[in-house]
Amino acid sequence: MRSLQVGDVVVRRSRLLRTRGAVVKLTQGKRDGVRLVWVKWDHATTLPNPSLELEDTLDGPRPGP
Repeated sequence: MRSLQVGDVVVRRSRLLRTRGAVVKLTQGKRDGVRLVWVKWDHATTLPNPSLELEDTLDGPRPGP
């Protein structure tokens, strides 16, 4: 998967319910070698919103044709 960019639509795949959101900020920080990104979730009751997520737990945008 390519690195995420601000504005990319992502889906959280590590949870039972797959929540969709958009990347709003990239961080310089890493956890276990994986970059952290801030994601604003589309679902109104998802808390915290936005949340700090590991980049490799998100399904990113599909490559174009």
